[in-house]
Amino acid sequence: MRRIPSSALSLAVALFVTSALSAQAVLNPPPVTTSTTYIPVPPPPQEVITEAPGPSYVWVPGQWDRTADSWSWNGGEWVQPPFSNAYWVPGYWQHWGGQYQWETGHWAAAEQGVVAQQPILAPPVYEQVQPAPPATTGYVWQPGHWSWRGTWVWVPGEYLETVEPSAVWVQGDWEENPNGTWRWNPAHWSAA
Repeated sequence: MRRIPSSALSLAVALFVTSALSAQAVLNPPPVTTSTTYIPVPPPPQEVITEAPGPSYVWVPGQWDRTADSWSWNGGEWVQPPFSNAYWVPGYWQHWGGQYQWETGHWAAAEQGVVAQQPILAPPVYEQVQPAPPATTGYVWQPGHWSWRGTWVWVPGEYLETVEPSAVWVQGDWEENPNGTWRWNPAHWSAA
């Protein structure tokens, strides 16, 4: 009788488990949220970013998720991208078949992700006029800024609900990892 090497058997079991989990995801997709009208996404609250737990982690900002009848806030977190050229796509409405469908935040692939072989120079900052503050208190102006998502995306300035009044705004920058790659640290609020 011929014996199968343990490494080959381990690989076969891993592939079987992975394909079973993939099939499970296809058979049980997350519920799709649709609407006949566009429902504006609420402004995000101010989010203070902590230090990364390690060089392979990237910041995924908090975002609103849509259910059939309400918005739900999910705070940002440091995560390890699922693959080297991954970048995070925040949730958005997509017009499809005469109605709006909410696309939840997800990872996508680009030529270069949030971890790159070298820093990519951001375009010049757009000049933006800061509007008058809201009549109610408890809001802070978040300046417009460039965000790296496999390509540069301009994020317009807006007033956000203040969570940490003493927080200071920090522009995004590239940070070199010990392995020679570069991680994009997005513009963010930092505890003073």
